Amino acid sequence: MKSFTITLVVASISIICILSIGLVSALNQEEASVSLSWSSQTYYQGDAAAARITFQSYCSDELRLYYIGIQFDWMSPVEFYGLDLSDDPVSISSYGSYTFDIKTIRIPSNVSAGSHNYFVGVEGLQVGQAMVDFSWDSPISVIEIHDVNEKVFYALRSEVADKINAAINANYKNPEAQSLLNQAKNEYSTAHLLGNEDKWQEAVASLQKAADYVEQAEAKEQTGGGLAGIPQSLVLILAVSVIVVIVVAIIAVIVKKKRKQTNSVVDQSLETIEEQS
Repeated sequence: MKSFTITLVVASISIICILSIGLVSALNQEEASVSLSWSSQTYYQGDAAAARITFQSYCSDELRLYYIGIQFDWMSPVEFYGLDLSDDPVSISSYGSYTFDIKTIRIPSNVSAGSHNYFVGVEGLQVGQAMVDFSWDSPISVIEIHDVNEKVFYALRSEVADKINAAINANYKNPEAQSLLNQAKNEYSTAHLLGNEDKWQEAVASLQKAADYVEQAEAKEQTGGGLAGIPQSLVLILAVSVIVVIVVAIIAVIVKKKRKQTNSVVDQSLETIEEQS
């Protein structure tokens, strides 16, 4: 009799556990689905993201949703980006759907670049012959997170290209400026090669070097020695002035020399006359 009592208690506990499990996850996997629409096609480390989630019910019972959110693989098991609807549950009729906007997603700046898993979690109440709480998770999906240096690279690339083209069109005359501009073009080409290999941090460093070289070249062209940076018209005027000064100086020397020669001849003539006298 005692043995029968113990067996009955164990059986009762087992039944209660089975029913409890059924109550927690009453909604079957195939009785719902979700579709996501992201606010951007590309996300980078540190970005703010947003998603529109459409929850579709394939259940004949009414569903009342209390929580819906997205969990990424960089989060703890109890963390979600989502909505707390417990104060105002969303009712979804039999085979109905509802769309939610999740606007609070923050991609950590230290998350690794590459593929990351995520899923949508839902908690609610299934309203049928009995009121049954449920917890439902979507299948795993994948999102690509890009290196933030890639974002910096594309923004900086066009800026540096414009500066290099402007320097080329300026037709620098200063040899040092020309050398610096060539170094800028070489670094720009190196940055492209590194970008093609997804070495974004190194690519950004090369672009920054290219930008520095362009700035140095411009400064050297404007303030360097010689005639660099002086307008061609002014250079021509200076050259003509120098030539005129040189010619005038030569003429003055020749005239002075001729005067000396003339005076010497006169002096000799006078001396000859005096001697004859």
